[in-house]
Amino acid sequence: MAAAAASAEAAAITRRLASCNTSARERAVRHLLSEFLPASAADLSATDLLKLWKGLFFCFWHADKPLYQSDLASRLAAAVSTAPSPAAAAAFLSAYLTTICREWPHIDVHRLDKFYLLNRRFLNHAFLFIGARSFAPDVTAQIVAVLSEKALLPEADNATSRGLGYHVADAFLDELMPVLPISLQSMELLLDPFFNVLEKSTDRVLVSKVRSSLFERFLESGAQLLEMMKKGEAVEKGSVEEKLGKVGLLFGFSKRFLDIGAKAETVQGNRKTLFGLRDAFVKLEKGLELSGIEISAPEFEGAEVPIVTVVENGMDLDEAKVEKKKKKKAKKAALVEGEEAAKVLKQEKKVKKDKNKKEKKEKKKKNKVDVVDGGDVSEHSTDASAEDQQMGDASDAITFDEVVMSNLQKQFEKAAEEAGMPVTPATVKVAKKRKRSKSADRSSAVSGGNAGSEGNALAQEGDKSGKRVRFSMKSNLVWKPQTPLPPQCLRLPPSATPRGSALKSGVQPGPIRESSTPVKKTKPKVKSAKKMLKKTPSLAVKRLRKLQSFSA
Repeated sequence: MAAAAASAEAAAITRRLASCNTSARERAVRHLLSEFLPASAADLSATDLLKLWKGLFFCFWHADKPLYQSDLASRLAAAVSTAPSPAAAAAFLSAYLTTICREWPHIDVHRLDKFYLLNRRFLNHAFLFIGARSFAPDVTAQIVAVLSEKALLPEADNATSRGLGYHVADAFLDELMPVLPISLQSMELLLDPFFNVLEKSTDRVLVSKVRSSLFERFLESGAQLLEMMKKGEAVEKGSVEEKLGKVGLLFGFSKRFLDIGAKAETVQGNRKTLFGLRDAFVKLEKGLELSGIEISAPEFEGAEVPIVTVVENGMDLDEAKVEKKKKKKAKKAALVEGEEAAKVLKQEKKVKKDKNKKEKKEKKKKNKVDVVDGGDVSEHSTDASAEDQQMGDASDAITFDEVVMSNLQKQFEKAAEEAGMPVTPATVKVAKKRKRSKSADRSSAVSGGNAGSEGNALAQEGDKSGKRVRFSMKSNLVWKPQTPLPPQCLRLPPSATPRGSALKSGVQPGPIRESSTPVKKTKPKVKSAKKMLKKTPSLAVKRLRKLQSFSA
């Protein structure tokens, strides 16, 4: 009954773990790690654990933030190090490796790094679990067998899922370093799966990974440690040279590689790698013998299993509680200050607002520079009629300055001459055009008050626009001929008669000559020789035909 209830609850937790809601997934993870697994780990079967890990895989798949990914990976891996028994830890680790091996081909490039992180955390917590039990041979063999069967040498050897074994070989020594030093017997149990890889595996990539990531590192660290001891240098305690170098010098790798290479079951392609490693370790061990240096064998010193706390928003619960208390104290202090502090704050805000307003006004005044274009601004005549004033107010009318008045006077004189009326020439002073003065002169002219209100308005509009355009009535007058046109029969050809543009109304266009379209001359087609022969035969042909007719 207990197993059936645990199986049903595991199925319900799996559905919540694969939810799209972040809070639902987080609640399911907390319930699984804090309550469900410690209480019912013994009642769960292998299929129940695989179902749970199907949901946990998608839960970790949805984790996007780097801090949350790291925290979730640590909490999931802590289920191995805090397992109640070695069997429960091995079963949970086996379900994890089976799930990752199955889903490995479907992990994309963007999510591969966080699954590498998860894999490293599981290796680290597996070693912490073994270290918490002082590297007992039965516990070590149980955990190492899971790594060998599920990751390094799986039964269903698929080319697409071999990446998990490659990463385990790469990260093995890095995650084992915090637990070192350990005894040589325990190290032999931990390295046993990799000796099996060199003996049985046909995957050349995995063999090269094991050689470069494990055994060559032991070789290099051993050589460095031997050189330092020959020179009399002090070896730092806990360094890589001390932890790995002692194993490389005292383990006896050369004999072990020779035994594996001499077996009949060993893959033929791996013998070259085995004998190459054996020769390198033989040189190292002979160097230790000739130097006469004595090195003590490494011993296990013990490791502490870290306590993993539930995290909220990337912080531990203790840190979150401390921050909440600080916020409450700050609120209470603000309330104690009372109304006086609030009044002082209001006054400061008002002063700041007034200063900002004054600064804005000063900036606007500086930016407003009135520009006066062309000579002095003439005042409007006081004798203008009310209609003219209304027209000027209603639309943007042109001011009648001296230039416009002189042009109108000339037009009236011409019209009077044509009508035969006596003309009294009026002297009108034409204002000369000025060049635009510099900005300093313009600002002084505006400050002097010589310009009228309309001139100031025009100047402000000129400041706003980037391009200033002058408008003149002289260039927009209607063109009229000085003499009457001759009759239609005596007109000159169009080339000598000005027609006027489309803008100048009242002028008729000159006569237009209509020229006949030129006719293209077509060359006579040359008849072919065959056609000519058919139509007119030669005299010799005619005579021949006559002779043929007579003979017939």
